[in-house]
Amino acid sequence: MQNASSPDGITQYLEDMFGFTASAQSFNWSTYRQQYQILAATDELPDVFTTVMLSSSDADDTALFHQLAASHKIQPLPDDLSDYPHLEALLSDFENLRDEDGHFYAIPHPLFSETILSSSDAALLVRRDWMDALGISDPQNIDEFISMVCAFAQQDPDGNGVDDTQGYNVNSLAALGKWVMLGIAPDCNVYSWIETSSGEYLPSWMTEEFEEVVRVYRTLYTSGGLDPDFYATNPSAVVDDFASGRLGALEYKSSASALAELKAVWNAKNDLPFDECVDVLPIFPASDGVRYSSSSNTFWSETYISSGVSQKELDIILSLLDYLLSDAGIALYTQGIPGEDYTTAEDGSPVSLLAEEGSSHTMALLEKYPSVELWSNIANCGWDASHFEDTPLTRFLYGEDCVKLSKKALDFCREYTVQVERPYDFLTFPKEHSTYSSNAFDSFIRCIIGTQKPLAMWRDCLNDLCDQGLLDYVARQNQRYQDSLHLSS
Repeated sequence: MQNASSPDGITQYLEDMFGFTASAQSFNWSTYRQQYQILAATDELPDVFTTVMLSSSDADDTALFHQLAASHKIQPLPDDLSDYPHLEALLSDFENLRDEDGHFYAIPHPLFSETILSSSDAALLVRRDWMDALGISDPQNIDEFISMVCAFAQQDPDGNGVDDTQGYNVNSLAALGKWVMLGIAPDCNVYSWIETSSGEYLPSWMTEEFEEVVRVYRTLYTSGGLDPDFYATNPSAVVDDFASGRLGALEYKSSASALAELKAVWNAKNDLPFDECVDVLPIFPASDGVRYSSSSNTFWSETYISSGVSQKELDIILSLLDYLLSDAGIALYTQGIPGEDYTTAEDGSPVSLLAEEGSSHTMALLEKYPSVELWSNIANCGWDASHFEDTPLTRFLYGEDCVKLSKKALDFCREYTVQVERPYDFLTFPKEHSTYSSNAFDSFIRCIIGTQKPLAMWRDCLNDLCDQGLLDYVARQNQRYQDSLHLSS
């Protein structure tokens, strides 16, 4: 990410302002938890770091937080944060994140000011030009969706006479079905826990509804609609497949910032105009006739401070984080250095000095200053509805095409969908360490690509997990949660 010996302009600006030297490293999404465990065990945690613990619905992530706090590997924030007003204001909205000792350890990264905005976290991008070429209308059920993606894979949608296209894939295997499941089993679309009608909490993959997911994904795989290498392709390669014209349907996000990232790859690999080829597909109704949209926790990922930092270092870290949460800090990592990266027109709207008119200033800024990804991730205030509106600022940041497409997707979700409800209090409640969820997901993948009957394979998997103690584990987590409610009351 950032080499301390040759910082880019944004990092140099912050180093000069706060008197520190940045040396950053990035972790692999698939192994981040193990990496932090190793660093904690060897007392080599970074001075300040961002990861996913309290915001995760994975029991292992919440368990890691309590392990680090109990072993004093991370330190609580000072009780008096009046010297850091932006940080203090942020935490005032997250009183529920105080630990049992009454202290804040996590600095949350808010997501969306309105829940409907989180619908953008689960979207399906589609080659609309391929649909038009094949005479395909928006699918109105899962069978029509399967027919569409099979046609993408098998009917030469680009008309080049070569068998070189795939139907459907996802840019992160862990998010497989996050959009598709909304039309099959909406509560299951993030493999999380759900609240049953009896008030008990269960992993969604233990429900009867998930069996339909298993059946559908085997059909998608065997019919050729799902990329046959879906389970082995890394995220960047999947995005490349879509941008290069090898993939017709991509589970992705529909925020303007995410679309701007995709368009940048598209423009590097494709001569066709993005706005004429790419669309966001409306979700089809589920079996109850309702169109559902995804919903997310109020925050995603958190920043922590190592217990190894000195008081002087702590003051610098807190001052830096406070600045990054201020209007001036946000402007720095989203717009760059005034007069060098952008200027202001007579009407007050920003004008990019890095990107062509109508293109994304954000992507041009990232290319010039790779460290903006670091600073925007270590402290941020989230997004409000203005980031999804078509305004001079959003066009400046993300580009006209991406802003229009993002707004179109959100407007549809606002008007036509019902958001999935999730028991967030239970989801963020710390649970015991287990491997049940990861084992179940691995088994789900095996059921998709296997040769035996998929539901028989899946039921055998659940039986094996139950033999290993799954039901007792679920009962304990429910009891621990109920006990915590009694204690807090």
